[in-house]
Amino acid sequence: MPSTTSASPCALGRQTPPAATIPANFATALAFASDGRLFYAERSGTVRVWQDGTAHAFASVSTVTSERGGGYSERGLLGLAISPSFTRDHFVFAFYSDADYTTQHVIRWTDCAGTASNATVIITLPAGPDCCHKGGRLAFGSDGMLYVTLGEEHTAAAAQNTADVRGKVLRYRPDGSVAPDNPFGAGNPVWAYGLRNPFGIAFSSSGQMAIINNGPSGDAGSPSTGYDTAILNVGRGGGYQWPNCYGYSHPIGSRSSCGAGQIAPDWSSEGSTVVPAGATFVDSSGPAAFAGHLVLCTYAAGMLVLSPGIPHASATRGPSNCRLDVKEGPDHALYYSDTGHIYRQG
Repeated sequence: MPSTTSASPCALGRQTPPAATIPANFATALAFASDGRLFYAERSGTVRVWQDGTAHAFASVSTVTSERGGGYSERGLLGLAISPSFTRDHFVFAFYSDADYTTQHVIRWTDCAGTASNATVIITLPAGPDCCHKGGRLAFGSDGMLYVTLGEEHTAAAAQNTADVRGKVLRYRPDGSVAPDNPFGAGNPVWAYGLRNPFGIAFSSSGQMAIINNGPSGDAGSPSTGYDTAILNVGRGGGYQWPNCYGYSHPIGSRSSCGAGQIAPDWSSEGSTVVPAGATFVDSSGPAAFAGHLVLCTYAAGMLVLSPGIPHASATRGPSNCRLDVKEGPDHALYYSDTGHIYRQG
């Protein structure tokens, strides 16, 4: 007798992303599931999902978005990723700053038709004692591994120490254990280092990883503004200059070089501050102005569209309301967010 396979009770039929602008409360991160649903993380602690033509609350975390005294902070619900094997495991991942002000976590839920269950913290990382440089982005590579960005938390020297998780791209299995073939030894999650505050990560369909990095603000002897950077092809074990240099390999202080083997960024904003926040590679089927490019959302300058070049990549401007995150949808349109909305282009 032929075998039969029943559909998962948690699976939905094919879903349609938003067809127009929708309201969202500071949507720091966007992610599409394989069934077409748009998940998005609101910084204050709620993950929502666009499903059956409307937004639903999916899950929440206890987080903080200001410092203990009420001042400026880069904490909150910061990252979101969907399992590459979502049709089988229904896993949704998020990165958030704990309300204890000392730790940050990667949490995993199981989705069942828009309802979260089995909340499990799979990774815990330091949060740093002050406002800033938290990192917090998540993405799955073509190798099926989970990549996590973590800022150096205002301890600049940590970025060059490969035994320290701060100022790094970290690589884990989907269960939160350290990937066994990482470059700096067994049990070490570090994949790439020398980063100040990597607050954007993207993978192309071919497996190329890009990182966008917030530039200096007077720390470690650096200039007080400008020099945000993008690295278009992050390599295994690569070192990326901070805090030896900033921008296009400008040495800090009395240094005469950026250090042996350190890799320069492909693009730098140089004297202007753009505050890069989210990124996506747009495939050849994307909207014509963006197809084949790495597209950034920046808090201060809106969308930037990067084109590789020699000696440096170049940037052109896109919509000014691309401020927090951007993703290419299953319909090949671009979806991007600011503090109050998610927009569709294409």
